Amino acid sequence: MTQTDSSSAVKSDAPRQENIERIRLYLGTACGKTTATFGVIVRAISTGKNASITFFDKLEENSSEGKALSVLSSHEEEGFGRLIVHYTGVNRIGTGPKGSFRFYSAPNGILPEDKDAAREGLRYLAEGLKRGDDIVIGDELLDVARVGLIDWEDVKAAFALRKDPTVLILTGRRAPDWLMKEATTISTTTQLKHHGRAIEGLDC
Repeated sequence: MTQTDSSSAVKSDAPRQENIERIRLYLGTACGKTTATFGVIVRAISTGKNASITFFDKLEENSSEGKALSVLSSHEEEGFGRLIVHYTGVNRIGTGPKGSFRFYSAPNGILPEDKDAAREGLRYLAEGLKRGDDIVIGDELLDVARVGLIDWEDVKAAFALRKDPTVLILTGRRAPDWLMKEATTISTTTQLKHHGRAIEGLDC
């Protein structure tokens, strides 16, 4: 056996370390974070996995993807996974001047009902983790927690319900240090250029 063959034999006999995905973060200020979760959903349910997504800052009626997600969540076929979709009612889209975003940092940006809806969304996410869904997504959860709509301690308590092999996916502009350490995958979006306002059916 040559030296090369011997080296190959050693590598093949070495124990393989299994990589387990637990928490995935899609971060950044550019487009694409929520869109990335839709790709994960399609892949998951197409291969028989069960997925759930909770939107923390939009309603079904003003989201371009609402109809498509409704169709997917009602589809039944052998080998096709289950999709559960929740909208909490923390609605920033179409509420500002000329349909722009209502930012939480603006005067009167946080309304009492926003906090109630955020807590409701966290309950939906916790239910998905308790069920053991293969994929559990909290869209914009990181931002509603960052601005104080829900307490980080409550968020931690919900996350503690996750058990393998459930993958928890979260989106937002930033994540706290403790969550960055716990995450197994972190991706960021970087905006190099933007055309202007969000376009219905493309950006929102």
